[in-house]
Parts: sequence; structure tokens; C-alpha cells
Amino acid sequence: MTTYGQRRAKEQKKKRQLERKILAHLKKVGPSLHDALSLHFDTKYFEEIQPVLRGLKEYGYIDVNREKVVTITSFGLEQL
Repeated sequence: MTTYGQRRAKEQKKKRQLERKILAHLKKVGPSLHDALSLHFDTKYFEEIQPVLRGLKEYGYIDVNREKVVTITSFGLEQL
């Protein structure tokens, strides 16, 4: 049986992995539409990707313009 702490650590690890995948994708292909990122990372991630994208924006790793185009920032590149 897993403890709450173990479950939380597993969730955090999964979130960090998804963050790195998003940043690596943006570095490789360049700016992407917000919705396209959600679809690119498979439907199983859809519920998870929205808070991850918000977190990446909040911490300055990505920028989202009015047209919902997501770009990686220089700070985001440093995190890779």
C-alpha cells in the first residue's frame, strides 16, 4: 500500500516529466498553439496539461500571447 507522501511524490515526478516534455517540444518545433499542445500530448494528458501549462507560464518558462500561441522563453530554455 502506498502512502500519501509516496503518491504525492509520484504525481510530482509525473508533472515534472510532462513539463520537460512540453519545453523540449517547444524548443524543437518552435511556437505552438495552446490547443495543439493539448492534443499533441495525447488525450490521456488533457486534464493534466492545462495546469502544467498554467504553471509553466506563471514561472516564466513559457509565454502565451493573445492568439494562444505558446513560446518557450529564455528562462524555459535554461531549465532544459
